[in-house]
Amino acid sequence: MSRTLGAKNKKHKRRSKKLLIAKNMPPLYHTLPGQDFAREKSQVLKWLADAPEIQDWVMEQLKSAGYIVYDPDTGRWCGVDYGG
Repeated sequence: MSRTLGAKNKKHKRRSKKLLIAKNMPPLYHTLPGQDFAREKSQVLKWLADAPEIQDWVMEQLKSAGYIVYDPDTGRWCGVDYGG
């Protein structure tokens, strides 16, 4: 089957609207100047972790992938491979 003019080579990647919040992230350091990278000092990671939209998106991704499950008896979430 031939392709029509204007057909794209790449598949269009659908992105969550919840990620659009990142477009409004202020200038932040991921690695502080003059220091080695430390995840706990990253301003970028703190900003992302504090953004409710990003939290919701991560939770949805983990649930839909089946990596975490909800236990209605305890009201808690757990990783599917958790051995505790």
